[in-house]
Amino acid sequence: MPELIFNGKRIDIAVGETLLAAIARAGEAAHSVASSCPGAGRCKECIVQVLAGSDALSDWTQAESFLRHHSDSEVAVHRLACQARITRADAVVRVEAFKRKLDIAMNGRAAADTFDPWITRDGARLLCDGKEFGNHAGSIHGLAVDVGTTTCVLHLVDLSTGDTLDMRAFENPQRFGGSDVIHRISYDGHNPGQLHRTIIAYLNREIRSLPVDPNGIVALVVAGNPTMRDLFFGIDVRSIGQSPFMSATQADILAGRRRSTAVWTGGQELGIDIHPQGRVYGMPLISNHVGADTAAVLATLPLNDRPFMMIDIGTNTEVVAGCESRLLAASCAAGPAFEGGRLGCGIAACEGAITRMRRRPDGWDLSLIGNGPARGICGSGLVDILAELRRTEEIDVLGRFDDGETRVTVADSPPLHFTRSDASELAQTKAAIGLGQAVLLRHLGIGPGDLRAYYLAGAFANHIDLESGRRIGLLLPVPDGHVVRIGNASVEGAKGVLRSRSCRDRIEGLVRQIEHLELEKEPDFFDLFAEMTQLQPISA
Repeated sequence: MPELIFNGKRIDIAVGETLLAAIARAGEAAHSVASSCPGAGRCKECIVQVLAGSDALSDWTQAESFLRHHSDSEVAVHRLACQARITRADAVVRVEAFKRKLDIAMNGRAAADTFDPWITRDGARLLCDGKEFGNHAGSIHGLAVDVGTTTCVLHLVDLSTGDTLDMRAFENPQRFGGSDVIHRISYDGHNPGQLHRTIIAYLNREIRSLPVDPNGIVALVVAGNPTMRDLFFGIDVRSIGQSPFMSATQADILAGRRRSTAVWTGGQELGIDIHPQGRVYGMPLISNHVGADTAAVLATLPLNDRPFMMIDIGTNTEVVAGCESRLLAASCAAGPAFEGGRLGCGIAACEGAITRMRRRPDGWDLSLIGNGPARGICGSGLVDILAELRRTEEIDVLGRFDDGETRVTVADSPPLHFTRSDASELAQTKAAIGLGQAVLLRHLGIGPGDLRAYYLAGAFANHIDLESGRRIGLLLPVPDGHVVRIGNASVEGAKGVLRSRSCRDRIEGLVRQIEHLELEKEPDFFDLFAEMTQLQPISA
């Protein structure tokens, strides 16, 4: 009988069976391989590295073309586990989960609040807002944690001085439950608690590697979208995935059972390897799918009477606009396309990802992460290829190739193509994001030219070419001088809350004042969405 050795564990596998089907029987080890299709070769998440026995696997499929190298290549063999099948009864195939080294934004615009920690020490007595909660004689520290759908970042802070001592980042290990929040919610419904346990286990691994005594970590502040934050705290997320799409904490407010969507608990209750009585604070949500990560970003921004817009582009894109007297917020169901999901040519920002593209008569000028061959196109590169193909009029505003072709070649070895289907998927993602911005401006009664600041948050925003973004209608027609890239402002806002009682209290009040707009309830939603799918600048 064939044998599969996955991450060192032996698994029986049948001839004709996919690697993914067998890996699913590997217990906890199976969680290192993700799939959102599932098993259809569309999400491109279930990549494994084949260490031995590749000759006993089925031929490459079209879905795997982005991974294929010439036969004389010395590059390691990678396959999609859902596509590769065992072909021989005597096969012994050894594979490992593909470990991606992502380009992660670890810091950004800092909160400006004065250092005024709500966790202090009086001798050995630990105090939270002046009330004793434990004892520790040594130095005391805190962690600010940004739990994103794709990546996680944490900052270690000295609570005696406010100084940042260390920063760590890693890919969110929950990706085996899917690449977006909808898939994570569904997975958690069928496997309650597994995603929660996984993120806590990975966080504990990072904590143990920090240059301080874990017992001296006495406070944690957590930011994340509603699904990521609630999964971290072990809160049932099913209500976020069904109408009216809100966290159980928001539902409790509406029912009069609590005053804030913020979450307070202890490290011991969550199984986090910090001081047993350490305080863990989940930042408050704004509303529905606009979460604590957006609240954290707002903690870093100057709010005054000058109109601004903040956009954090990700699988769940959030937009906030207005000024001190009135703030509006909305979430845009963008999906994972700009992070490489659902695209034949797409890839996350990791080794081999194309980050920048310029069209030339005989091909492309490409910028890549790392020194290896091009394996796919990540977010900033995807914006560029759409913009360049529009500039050269090789595709029209609907993403159709002008010569009747269905794809354009980006690289020959390994073969990489951008297709009509890729353009269509990106156009719909772009439409969701553009629509959110346009609706908020309409409700405020202002235009792009009235914005005094246009804040772009997140790793994607750090690299996107502004002109390319404007050309395809992803970004508003705002002058470069008003555009401010603020990086990972979510973790910086969480750190601001950790360092400052006044910052924490200010954000608790601010989230109650923000008006949330449900975009799909706009009377002309479908007309607006159809208009925004066109690859052209947003009207000024």
